[in-house]
Amino acid sequence: MRRQAAQRLGVAAGLALLAAVIFAVLLVSAHAQASDGNEPIPTLLSFAGIARAFREFWAIVGPGGKLHPAYFLEHKGHLVIEAALIVVIVYLALQHSFKVHPRAEDPLTDKEIDQLCKEWTPEPLVPAVPEAEQFEPAVITGVDGPYVSVQGRKERVLQMAASNYLGMAADRGAKDASVAAVDKYGVGSCGPRGFYGTIDVHLELEEELARFYGTEAAILYSYDVATIASIIPAVTNRKDIIVCDEFCSYAVQAGYTVSRSRLRTFKHNDVADLERVIQQLEAEEKAKRRPLCRKLIIVEGIYANYGDLAPLDRIATIKEKYKYRLMVDESHAFGVLGATGRGACEHFGLKPEQVDIIAASMSHAMGSVGGFCVGDRTIVDHQRLSGSGYCFSASLPPYLAVAGINFLRHLRGGAAAAAAGAGASGGGSGQQQQQGSGSGGAGEVLPKLHTKIRAFRTDLMRGVPGLKLYGGGVLSPVLHLHVAKPTSEAADAAALRRVADLMLTSGCGGGVGGVLVGVSQYAAIEQRRPPPSLVMFVTLGLGDKELALAAASLRKAAKEVFKQ
Repeated sequence: MRRQAAQRLGVAAGLALLAAVIFAVLLVSAHAQASDGNEPIPTLLSFAGIARAFREFWAIVGPGGKLHPAYFLEHKGHLVIEAALIVVIVYLALQHSFKVHPRAEDPLTDKEIDQLCKEWTPEPLVPAVPEAEQFEPAVITGVDGPYVSVQGRKERVLQMAASNYLGMAADRGAKDASVAAVDKYGVGSCGPRGFYGTIDVHLELEEELARFYGTEAAILYSYDVATIASIIPAVTNRKDIIVCDEFCSYAVQAGYTVSRSRLRTFKHNDVADLERVIQQLEAEEKAKRRPLCRKLIIVEGIYANYGDLAPLDRIATIKEKYKYRLMVDESHAFGVLGATGRGACEHFGLKPEQVDIIAASMSHAMGSVGGFCVGDRTIVDHQRLSGSGYCFSASLPPYLAVAGINFLRHLRGGAAAAAAGAGASGGGSGQQQQQGSGSGGAGEVLPKLHTKIRAFRTDLMRGVPGLKLYGGGVLSPVLHLHVAKPTSEAADAAALRRVADLMLTSGCGGGVGGVLVGVSQYAAIEQRRPPPSLVMFVTLGLGDKELALAAASLRKAAKEVFKQ
């Protein structure tokens, strides 16, 4: 790169020197021609001499002069140029497009080629999965409140591996509305939003979301992972700066990778390190005198990889101090935190105008599929032209949009919520609560969910053999349990897998065959991979009985695996 720049600079300097020499020669010639007269001519080194020489020079090269292009063309000079062009064309036409260089060795015979083809072993398109990571996932064949039926098992098991926080995936009102939508619209839209894929329920859900969040506009995506991964490259490019938590989810990592922006990461949930990184960036920008660019901070309301909350009130202060934009992924906080269920931003008291971009998945608390983004109309409209997941994917199936509309009306506690059924008490069996889990407004259902989260986290904080709960008593329904004394990533993941298998296969009594939990899985292409963890979700459908069964099953399995 430097060599090419030096060569270009040398060529430019040579051309400039040549032009200066030609100009000097013509100037001297003009001065000499002017000095042939009888009147005295001032010397060339004087100002008057230079001015007179320049007038004579202009008389030669200016209009009417012998070196002016018009004079050249009037005297058939264009024939010389045309002849030169013809010579160049003939020369190029006679050239070979490709010259075959003689090979040092003889070409391969057909027999040798066939032999090489037989000996060639192609590499796999996907790297082999280590044996320790190979496992057969549980296949669910039925749902019964907080319990599920698993293929190959006679007894039902307790479901704690799904993030169905408010039970809306099995809500009777949501299912009835979705069935009616299938009868009216069919099961799919079969086209992107900008090409015959926009249906009235899409526009209705976008209006409902914008009204719910108090923003100017909203936009829907048909796949939640593609939501964040489409928004980030739509609003940033390689000239911009992104400051992101080091352990953000894969969707965020995919988004900033595609955007090709200048990326800086700060230590997980460390606001002091965030400010340090921003100060370092500001110093670099000032020292290098770079032009102004867009600067974006990206965090998650509830981190999917750890289950803790981002301190958005302190992050918003830093964002305002250094004139950055703030983007928050509310996927696990939407419908869970805040007085009305708007998420972590509302939980920390932020107003809609304090957060530039809010995005969330519709596959957790909403019990649907897809994702959305809310914010200023300018940001939303720009995504309709630049968001790859919006422009090039078939739009959200209409019945899923109807399920989202039904969910928002439940949170507001409107007529649709009342029709879904009466709410249940905070204690007792979760199966009794599941039928009306989505009924009532956010002011009724969210305090119940928060009570269950605090109770279960408090129980686990008393101790689990060989494991430690990340985040302690934080108000998050996402629970990650790490190995207390880690050895290696493979060994820890294998131990957690054994804990999960024992929880599923060891009966809990009372007709419950076990507890279904998850073990974190991360893609090999992720830039930063958190340590392996056992993942559990607290949902509204779980009662006191189910939470006690889950804690007991976890301790029993962990004690057997870690021998403590």
